[in-house]
Amino acid sequence: MSVHADLLEKYCEIVGSKEIDEIKDLAERVKGASIVHVNSTRFGGGVAEILKSMIPLANSVGLKASWHVIEGSEDFFDVTKSFHNALQGMDLKLTESMKETYLRYNEINAEKLPLDADVYIIHDPQPAAMISFIKNRVGRWIWRCHIDVTEANQTYWGFLRNYLEKYDSIVFSLDRYIKDDVKHKRIFIIPPSLNPLSDKNRMLTDSEVSNVLSKFDVDANKPVLTQVARFDYWKDPLGVVDVYRKVKSKFPNLQLLLIGILASDDPEGMGWYRKTKEYAGNDRDVHILSNLDGVLDLEVNAFQRASSVAVQMSIREGFGITVTEALWKGVPVVATRTGGIPLQVINDVTGYLVNSKEEAAEKVEYLLKQRDVARQLGIQGREHVKRNFLITRHLKQYTKLVLEIL
Repeated sequence: MSVHADLLEKYCEIVGSKEIDEIKDLAERVKGASIVHVNSTRFGGGVAEILKSMIPLANSVGLKASWHVIEGSEDFFDVTKSFHNALQGMDLKLTESMKETYLRYNEINAEKLPLDADVYIIHDPQPAAMISFIKNRVGRWIWRCHIDVTEANQTYWGFLRNYLEKYDSIVFSLDRYIKDDVKHKRIFIIPPSLNPLSDKNRMLTDSEVSNVLSKFDVDANKPVLTQVARFDYWKDPLGVVDVYRKVKSKFPNLQLLLIGILASDDPEGMGWYRKTKEYAGNDRDVHILSNLDGVLDLEVNAFQRASSVAVQMSIREGFGITVTEALWKGVPVVATRTGGIPLQVINDVTGYLVNSKEEAAEKVEYLLKQRDVARQLGIQGREHVKRNFLITRHLKQYTKLVLEIL
């Protein structure tokens, strides 16, 4: 019996026994099927966040799931960051040297991949070309795209598409991310999810929250504006500081929390972390924190629960799982109208969608004044996440995916 055998039962109180029974019935039909997930980092970002919960849950229902993280040099991750940026719309050049680096490390990692699984799920562009270097390929191969490729740089997309053609199917987070030139492939739509029982999302006591706030010199008696996201151009941390400054002119006691994880596969993260600190200056009410400061899952949970309003000022956003996290904690969200955010932030129901920093500041000010409205949006946000974005729904869809593809 799996050491995780009783894990799924722990979600019964949240999602109900009917949902749990449906997952078990589906899983029984593919019991013993082996699935290997491949991505580029074990921490930082939504993919790692999901896999950390998905792997033990999948094993708990009788699947044989494992997680393989690729290795690479600094040059390789520089190149894959360019892939990420270009696929989200940046005008970047793709040189022959970059292609060579990308393919060399995909080949190296392909040689280390166990080749006895029924299904391989390859996440995002970093390991996408591995499939070309697998001799005597076995099983079904799925490419899982977590980013917004609607405005993809055609040079990068064209190069990547050569490798995507080899996959049995492709999974996107939203319908509108499907590119015309892959519509002939077998396509699945599976939005991301959060784990309500993880340290990042479980209920915390008041003392747990206050201990974290005290440790990082955040005043529990003053309003808090928070963005949790990678330090990255696409998350616009400087824009968040601008929003904070506009609101602070009317709410002088406002505090800003900019929380992010510096991941091993993101060579630009430290640069944006430093740039954000420099831009914020010496304002004692601005707290820019990362895992380097000891901010891990429990601390993120506490900060989100202490927030008056959460913001997500992303320029591009594949989905934005940190929006889901804030809503789950009953915090209203003010966010840009991009990517998967409108799936989560329903205007005037779970928060507000905005098109500019000025509009964001206006909505934050409104929520700080109208606490009853903020509270109601938070209640509705949590219910929206419960219905649509919990890990149990995600597991159910992944189990259906395995069933269909096999």
